[in-house]
Amino acid sequence: MTRAARVTRVAGALGCAAALFALAACSDDGHRGDGRSRDAARTAKSDSERLRGAAQSPSTTPTGSAGAASAPVWGFASVTPAGAPGTAPTAAGPAGTAPTAVPPARSAGSWRTAGGSGAAAQVTVARRQTGGYRVTFPGIAVAAGRGAAIVTALDPAGAAATTTTPVVSCHVVRWGAAGRDEQVDLTCRDAAGAPADSAFTALFTHVPDTASVTPIPTRPASPVSPAPLASAATPVTASSSDTASSSDTASSSDTASSSDTASPQPSSVGAYAYLRSDSASAATSRPTNAYSVSGPGTIEVHRVDAGHYTVDLTGPAFAKNGNNLQVNALGDGPVGCNALGRVVKTDRQSVFVGCAHGSVWTDSPFVLLYTSGHALIPTGAASFGHAFTGITRPGGPIQQVPPGPPVNAWAWYSANSTGATNQISRLGVGRYQVTFPGISRTPSSLQVTPYGEPTARCAAAELPAAAAAGGAPTPVTVAVRCVDAAGRPADSYASVAYVSAPGPATP
Repeated sequence: MTRAARVTRVAGALGCAAALFALAACSDDGHRGDGRSRDAARTAKSDSERLRGAAQSPSTTPTGSAGAASAPVWGFASVTPAGAPGTAPTAAGPAGTAPTAVPPARSAGSWRTAGGSGAAAQVTVARRQTGGYRVTFPGIAVAAGRGAAIVTALDPAGAAATTTTPVVSCHVVRWGAAGRDEQVDLTCRDAAGAPADSAFTALFTHVPDTASVTPIPTRPASPVSPAPLASAATPVTASSSDTASSSDTASSSDTASSSDTASPQPSSVGAYAYLRSDSASAATSRPTNAYSVSGPGTIEVHRVDAGHYTVDLTGPAFAKNGNNLQVNALGDGPVGCNALGRVVKTDRQSVFVGCAHGSVWTDSPFVLLYTSGHALIPTGAASFGHAFTGITRPGGPIQQVPPGPPVNAWAWYSANSTGATNQISRLGVGRYQVTFPGISRTPSSLQVTPYGEPTARCAAAELPAAAAAGGAPTPVTVAVRCVDAAGRPADSYASVAYVSAPGPATP
């Protein structure tokens, strides 16, 4: 591709994203809705194969050895670099120093909730070089790179209220077993791709069989009155052919309706899937069961063009509206990967992923964690919430939240383990707040992925909450800041997810 052609392509990226979101809410048997003017036949290949039973036979190898765990294992940690302004030096000291323990109040994992002699083990983190870290989760080793790891950069204290603090983003480099432990390496970089130290949150999950994923108990939705949508640009009405399949429980149409004004109760059979795609340049690839999990379904990845992929999640669990997408590039380089959108068909949900180095679409391996009405971890969650920062108006396309009072999150892509209604507010260009009522607990973790085009980069922070009367759980408010490839504040949609787990046992 010539330099001029690349420039033209980059200049049209936001236009492509606008087209994508005008169509992303559309669902039928053949419409791709990915906003790219390509021949759909290049990647929309038929997939008639279905798994007949479990994704793979559970192993008898005990958790904690470098084998295949026979039950789900997971861990998460929120890490603050030593000496960060306004924070305690809890982790990630100078490069080359011994790993530092992450306090139990900022980490959790299946080794702890399972009890036993290893329950007191702590997550450790080591700073390997500028912007490069290794997180070690104790006692949950899984052999051969199985499972999935996702990381998100955390903004420093006070950054959410400014437009001048640079946004740093983080992504996974690799993960793997080290004896009895699982190690996750990650890199954090500024908008120009240069390594930069950052606080971050890291999560690892492995599911040997989706039948072992535990539904999250929920309560009926609370009687929260819908917040009115402020006036916005005149929406473009979707065509009558752009309707959801009858299996969608939220609404029979994928345009906004009165049923979209409050979050539905999370499903007791919420979908949970992840995949690791290493074949960045292959036209079509299928991650093996050892490196992905999709329940009674299949996963196939199609390369549409440089840095642009379609992930087909095939099976009845995915053939419905609603999801939360968390995506990371893989590798120790400056390429980042985002979610671009999705479309629902009668037998699958196709998720679109875009990767870019700066403003140039670039092939890259990536990891994707998909949830719908389910926590980021497969079992053991104390509370959770997820939301998408875009909204819709009746009959219209996805659009930015207008400045002003918070509005209710789009119901299809929103869940709260209390049944409460999540809310979104837009503070300015590229600055958002997502509020999850009633789910604040310790320890917790959050993840954020930019959504809509591949060049945006976002960081997040959980804002302090006032104590609730009687010790009741308080709302969680997540601040999100996004920038463009040049590091300038820029509007971007985002997938935001929060999860908490039981804290350390009291002696």
